[in-house]
Amino acid sequence: MKRIKFKIKLGIDIAMLIAFLVNVFTGFAIFFGFVLGGGRQYGGVTGFDISNINDLSARALYRFVHDWSGILFIILILVHLVLNWNTFWCYLRNTWKNRNTQKVEESCENI
Repeated sequence: MKRIKFKIKLGIDIAMLIAFLVNVFTGFAIFFGFVLGGGRQYGGVTGFDISNINDLSARALYRFVHDWSGILFIILILVHLVLNWNTFWCYLRNTWKNRNTQKVEESCENI
């Protein structure tokens, strides 16, 4: 059971890293103007029809990817927190009780 949970946590962490890097890359590209484009514009997450994705300009496509990778990243953060909730509280609770960080790491290691 622990091995399966470890694999799930590892998969979530890798997906979080990929979503974060995509979000950073597209954000920098949009902000610094590396991606230009006219044509049909992207009206944000709520005003978008997925059937017209081929008509988007490069800039609008980057905005689309940027917005959705950000949403995916937030969802993965929440899943990550749920999966690590007991460990998080163990570290927090024991850090306030004991100022010895080595003791805290040892007591929360098996969660």
